Amino acid sequence: MKILSLLLLAGSLLMVHTVNAQTKTVTVDANDVLNNNTKIVAQTSSGQVFFTGHQIGTGYYYPAGIFRAITDNNNNAANYYFDGITNGTTNFSVRADGQGYFAGNLGIGNSSPDAKLTVFSPTPLGSVAKNAVLVSSVGGASGANNFKNNLWLVRNSAGSDWITARLHDGISIDVSFLNPQTNTRTWWERDPNQDVQSWGTSANTYMTIVQGNVGIGITNPANKLDVNGTIHSKSVLIDLNGWADYVFKPTYQLRPLAEVKDYIDQNQHLPEIPSAEEIEKNGLNVGEMNKLLMKKVEELTLYLIENDKKDKQKDKQLAWLQKEINDLKRNKQRHYRTHFK
Repeated sequence: MKILSLLLLAGSLLMVHTVNAQTKTVTVDANDVLNNNTKIVAQTSSGQVFFTGHQIGTGYYYPAGIFRAITDNNNNAANYYFDGITNGTTNFSVRADGQGYFAGNLGIGNSSPDAKLTVFSPTPLGSVAKNAVLVSSVGGASGANNFKNNLWLVRNSAGSDWITARLHDGISIDVSFLNPQTNTRTWWERDPNQDVQSWGTSANTYMTIVQGNVGIGITNPANKLDVNGTIHSKSVLIDLNGWADYVFKPTYQLRPLAEVKDYIDQNQHLPEIPSAEEIEKNGLNVGEMNKLLMKKVEELTLYLIENDKKDKQKDKQLAWLQKEINDLKRNKQRHYRTHFK
């Protein structure tokens, strides 16, 4: 069998003797490792163990050593404090320049990580609404303030399965604002079952996307965009299905004004225009209302044209009557002058 060599530098790791500041090399017969559990143990004079290791089989032998600690290399990129190698493959390493490497999955608070980095608290999630469990936390301090970006699994409503839970990504400050859906700041929440994403702060939800519908100031948008508040825009472009120009076609039957008056007297609103009750109940469809208003404007224009035509006819009649009156006056004056000279 080949000989396992473990080289530990800088006066540590493995049970070595330092005499006159010289580094010692300890070798172990690999034939005896597995059967008799031969180990190398490094401990202090008081018996405190700070390193223990052994080779499990001859197939894992690597000439450069299974564990290494190199601290005398001037090139920081190659200066390893510690690394682990199996069959020539580096599984993990910590370098002198502060870089670390793991070939597999790293778990923090999780002994069976299933992703490159798994940070998870094993605390179970309760079944009551707003029960939460902290999944991960990353933070730091600035002066007297401590800031954390926390990721919770929070119960959206009472239940016992993932369907009633959401991922709540929020900011906590100092010892305040630590309760998701209550007082975390600038949070982002995701519901993987209902396809819901929400943004807000504390208990206030500012924007929600529900299955492609966007709600601003509203948590249950039923349209592509629902806004609970004022919209300020330089321009709005609305696609419409048709316009009201058909009113000007010769075949269009204009409702008589007397009929319009009767309808208004009976219903207190224009024909085809929604009533106040309908608007309060269903809201105002801006596109359709503009089309109806344009129709009424065009009808009004036709009424004005018709009235103007009638007025001109009346003017002609009045002019003719006035001419008849003037002629009668002149004839009467001539008759008077002729018979009463």
